[in-house]
Amino acid sequence: MALRISQIAHPIGLLVGFLAYSLFTILEPIKAGWTLAGTLLLGILPLILWNEYHRRTGRYTNFDVSLRKQRYSLYLWMLFLGTVVFGFLWLSDQPRSIRTGGLVLLQLLLVSFLLNFRIKVSLHLAIAAYISIALSPINLSLAGALIGCLPLIAWSRWQLGRHRITELVVGAILGLICGFQLLWLSP
Repeated sequence: MALRISQIAHPIGLLVGFLAYSLFTILEPIKAGWTLAGTLLLGILPLILWNEYHRRTGRYTNFDVSLRKQRYSLYLWMLFLGTVVFGFLWLSDQPRSIRTGGLVLLQLLLVSFLLNFRIKVSLHLAIAAYISIALSPINLSLAGALIGCLPLIAWSRWQLGRHRITELVVGAILGLICGFQLLWLSP
């Protein structure tokens, strides 16, 4: 059960779901479609290919990159891809709320990278907490359901032996802070 919860709450899947839902809620369908496609091609697909390549070659022990020392290259790659995606959002003249969301997510990754020198932040919880708050202006019920799932996500990561309690707490707090920051910065 813990493995299934962890898979369902994987940061990549949550981000894609959140991105699709929010884009198609905020934008016209055609613009939402090409914005989603651009983000997937520039950010998500290269991340998936990177993780899978490094997993298959033995550089990463698993797709989640569960060892802290293996995460340095992952974070640098995610920061690069996040910058490319933010550039795409900026150049494609997205609404301020979408660009701000991308920028705050990039900040979340940067802070996680810096914290990784001392502690392995749970990206499962950081991303889920961020999305749960970021989603609240669009769909409060869905945001509440995701917030309610945070303890289950934390339990699954702990049960699988991927994180210690402090890593889970730091991930959740970081995600919540960034989510509230997005609300504060968005129009």
